[in-house]
Amino acid sequence: MKVSNCTIAKITAYSLLLMTAVMLVCVLLIDQTIFDSVLFAAIVLLLVILTKIRIVTYEFSGGCVTIRKIHPFSFRRFISPAVEFPQNYIRDYNVNHHMVSGSLVLKVRSKRNKKYAVKIKLFGFTYAQRQKISSSLVSIVSQNNFNQTFN
Repeated sequence: MKVSNCTIAKITAYSLLLMTAVMLVCVLLIDQTIFDSVLFAAIVLLLVILTKIRIVTYEFSGGCVTIRKIHPFSFRRFISPAVEFPQNYIRDYNVNHHMVSGSLVLKVRSKRNKKYAVKIKLFGFTYAQRQKISSSLVSIVSQNNFNQTFN
């Protein structure tokens, strides 16, 4: 199973780039100091948001959970995983649903009994996509807890 926010992230990135270009043209054409400073501050804010946008891909296949992140304007063919671990390491999870953005917190325990929490922002995922992620994690966690009680 593979779930991604590719289309929403690319649409958002191109929209922000277009708005930044329009504001930059406005700064060049309008000669008012106060309005220019407000537009310049808005341009800086849009550029900061543009650098933070990521395409996130959640993939569960072959007993391994892989999460990849990449910027929408990147042209690399191979994307190295941001997080990758076997499914039996996942002990608990939490998917927070918000209007536009959400977050996924995976609680992981390694072979050496070290506990980790991995938090991933789910910007641009639809409610149905977040439900798919949640349902796959429910099966993983229930299977891991079942195996843990009998081991």
